[in-house]
Amino acid sequence: MKGNGRRTRELRVFIALDPPAEVCAEAEAWARQIGKSTQGLRVVPARNSHVTLAFLGQRDEFEIEQIVGAMAESFRPVTGLSLGVPAWLPRRRPRNLLLDIHDDREELVGMQSDLARELRSALGWKEERPYRPHLTCARTGRGFDPSRLLLPVSPSVSFEGEAMTLYSSILSPEGAEYEVLERFVPYRSASGPVT
Repeated sequence: MKGNGRRTRELRVFIALDPPAEVCAEAEAWARQIGKSTQGLRVVPARNSHVTLAFLGQRDEFEIEQIVGAMAESFRPVTGLSLGVPAWLPRRRPRNLLLDIHDDREELVGMQSDLARELRSALGWKEERPYRPHLTCARTGRGFDPSRLLLPVSPSVSFEGEAMTLYSSILSPEGAEYEVLERFVPYRSASGPVT
């Protein structure tokens, strides 16, 4: 509830760098090849692919303006990215199959660091773990054991960031669906909410 006594809606939100659609499609196709011979692997559809910059969790609606302000202060074009090696996270009980993102110019890491600083200043947000840029390609069910699974080489794809996007995540039994709340696109001024 906001300080003035009015009820506000809570949203489950995160900020992500959007790769180009072709990169997301390559990652999905790579994961589908693995999924053909592996039970218990749910492939992330290309439309849901993103590189998380900050997971903010449940936030009151009135905080969205502060989040967008932090994005505006830290946003810049990100180039020199490529898909890296496959990995399982977390290591102890893997639930996510991902492709690491190579950031040769450290533009992505620099932007994420600036964003984290702005979010800390605006909201008191802090991420405990070191930032690891990656693209999640598939999720596993309980009891899944990847130890005997030999992963193929990842797609060799270089790319630039398409946009920095604030998403609302809506959970359902079929998986998460994402709604765009705000998007910043390189070489253009920040857009308003995308519908």
